[in-house]
Amino acid sequence: MTNGKPSRMSPEVRFTLIGITLGLFLAALDQTIVSTAMPKIIADLKGTEYYAWVTTSYLLASTVSAPIFGRLTELFSRKSILLVAVGIFLLGSALSGLSQNMAELILFRGVQGIGGGALFALALTTLAVLFPPRERGRLGGLFGAVFGLSSAVGPWLGGLLTDHLSWHWVFYINMPVGAVALWFILRYMPRLSPEHREGFDYPGALLLVTWTVPLMLAFSWGGSTYPWKSPEILGLLALSLLGLLLWVWTELKVEHPLFDLSVFRIPTFSLAAGASFFYGPAFLGAVAFLPLYLQVVKGVSASASGVTVLPLTLGVILGSVGGGTLASRLGRYKTILIGGSLFLLGLFVLLHFILEASTPLGLVVFLFFLLGLGLGPSQSLLNIVAQNDIPMQRIGSATSGVQFARQIGSTMGLALLGTVLATSINQALCRVFPESASCRPGAVVQRTTEGTGLDLDKSFKDLEARITAALKGDEAAYEELKKDQNLPEEVKKNLVKGGLPAQFAKTKALLLAALEGDPEAWEAVQKDPNLPEAFKARLPKGGLPETFRETEKTLEAALKGDPKAWEAVQKDPNIPQAYKARIPKGGIPGAFARMKALVYRALEGDEAAYRALVLDPRVPQALKDRLSPGGVPKGVERALAATYALLEKALQGDEKAKARLLNDPRLDPRLKTLLTSPPPPQALPQALAQVKAGLEAQKPRLVAQALAEAKKQVGLNLEKAEQKALSEALSALKAGLKEVQKKALEEARSRLLSALDQAEGKALKTVPQEVVKRLEETKARLQEALIQGIVAAEKGIFLYSAFFVFLSLLLVLGMPDKELRGGFGPQRLAE
Repeated sequence: MTNGKPSRMSPEVRFTLIGITLGLFLAALDQTIVSTAMPKIIADLKGTEYYAWVTTSYLLASTVSAPIFGRLTELFSRKSILLVAVGIFLLGSALSGLSQNMAELILFRGVQGIGGGALFALALTTLAVLFPPRERGRLGGLFGAVFGLSSAVGPWLGGLLTDHLSWHWVFYINMPVGAVALWFILRYMPRLSPEHREGFDYPGALLLVTWTVPLMLAFSWGGSTYPWKSPEILGLLALSLLGLLLWVWTELKVEHPLFDLSVFRIPTFSLAAGASFFYGPAFLGAVAFLPLYLQVVKGVSASASGVTVLPLTLGVILGSVGGGTLASRLGRYKTILIGGSLFLLGLFVLLHFILEASTPLGLVVFLFFLLGLGLGPSQSLLNIVAQNDIPMQRIGSATSGVQFARQIGSTMGLALLGTVLATSINQALCRVFPESASCRPGAVVQRTTEGTGLDLDKSFKDLEARITAALKGDEAAYEELKKDQNLPEEVKKNLVKGGLPAQFAKTKALLLAALEGDPEAWEAVQKDPNLPEAFKARLPKGGLPETFRETEKTLEAALKGDPKAWEAVQKDPNIPQAYKARIPKGGIPGAFARMKALVYRALEGDEAAYRALVLDPRVPQALKDRLSPGGVPKGVERALAATYALLEKALQGDEKAKARLLNDPRLDPRLKTLLTSPPPPQALPQALAQVKAGLEAQKPRLVAQALAEAKKQVGLNLEKAEQKALSEALSALKAGLKEVQKKALEEARSRLLSALDQAEGKALKTVPQEVVKRLEETKARLQEALIQGIVAAEKGIFLYSAFFVFLSLLLVLGMPDKELRGGFGPQRLAE
């Protein structure tokens, strides 16, 4: 120190710090930058079921690698270990960007996590080696600012790279920055080798993995993948506890332990590590869930939310750098930590009470800035405090131990806060959507924030597009929707492979089968709730064949003379008019009864009846031939006149006339006697007069007799004709109905298909519109429920964060108020 001012750093140290800071920034950035790229990664690599492992593998690897690499810095050249760490991180980044499937990405993210965890530990360890505790405060504030900056910039930068380049660049972006960091470290950093070498504790490292990994998995999966009381979670916790006990026992027994547990006897270290354990989740509670509030509740876009969180980042940077600088100038830390914790505690409590959906965005951003100011001092100073009384040979493992405690605390706290968030959102959603699967008793509430309202408009727009495509027959969209775990089962049940075209094709087949008489198809049609009643009503049971069978029975009955059947035929709009005209009232029997009456009248001498029969083309010619003008009376009169003329000729000597009369079996015997014994010529006139008078007297009897005979004969003939006509009419009816049925079936099929095609076209327009409308209504309800749930969750998270700060404050209050060792300026630059 010169005149109470810190000495200037040499270019070698300054450039070394630049390289370390860049490496630390990359490691911290990769904890958050991948989150916004995950939807695109999942869509590309097809592995939704392994979604969480992309983050979990990095978290596990970075947590475990930090204490191991911290110990390695105590055994080997810190420059070499730092170069290895940067190299591993860049290798993992390159391989992650080149991944072709989810298994590769998870594996390479683990490799990246090993390098990232190592960078966390090595950056702070190198700072401790280069500078005394008092000078570390000022520079530690810079490192704290790097953490704050990366937490805010990560999601925004990830979204920017994914949208404008590709998700691969989320990993490739590390390469140029990492190369610059490598160059600075390789070119300017001294070797910083340890004073003496010790053996590496391989059993300790293995047991560290044995208890750390199950613990991290239990808190990552608990309450989300598995219930907290499930055998899987309880088994992981039991395995972790057993591994921890074995690890502690091993570390106490081994000569050169991975982590020297004796450092816990140093109050500043143990209390600083404990405070870091509780401070980690408090920091995450302030930072991790704010984008959710900004985007869903305040309606800020994903990219704009990153800008909105910048005041928080600025506050963290100012608080971290300011706290570290103040500690360096004062040489003490306790007052700064207590003041920062009290300020932070009060601010968390204030946010719990005043944060609402209606809180002005400007006020929220200002409070975020104040929150960053409160978070900053502890972010930078707790590591410095922990290192203050640690021997230099244990500085690596002790520094990584504090980071390890912070990481474990952050994981456990994040599980708790994530559960608070998920529970609050689920409760709000269940009030609006009580039928949801997550509302059932015993359901596991997912605490992942993926899809919890972030970019809700885009999610619903994509969902609407996929559902519309599926409704229009896109089978790929249908399969995607069926596999979508976030899509309600109620929606999935209404989806059909092939969409509306497939549904209408099935309906067409059913309706056509029912139309053709399939009873099972008819039953299915009647039970189909989606089929309009108009279609059902147009399908008689048994289809058109049954309808025609009934029509045939009715027509047959009408032909046979059933008056009710005839009335039904005349009133039936489906029977062609030609058929109606061919069935006379009373049927064939009625027609023949009317014909018989007309014939009888004609036989009796009715000239009008005679003319009607002669002119009627339906009257058989044989019957017409039996009729004559004047009927039977005229016929008898003509016959008597002919008989009298023949008799007169015969009595006058005409042998031919005599022979004809004698051969007529119907001739009156008295006339035959007269012919065989003719009267003398002088008596002939008198005899003829008597005969004529006798014939006239017999005329009524003969007319009646002839008329009865004629009617009897005509009646017999008409009965035969009626039976024949009825048989022919029925045969013609059946033959005609077959043709009509065939034609009617074709026309009905054509009309049905045309109507269904129109209905399908209309449905393809209206159904997607209705679905989109319902989805928009659901989105609005979901948005409101999410807003309520997220506000309640944020208030709860701030309260829990206040509790974590309070616990951290209690440990800070127990710290000895020691002065930071050393002065200003580097301790050493080389061996």
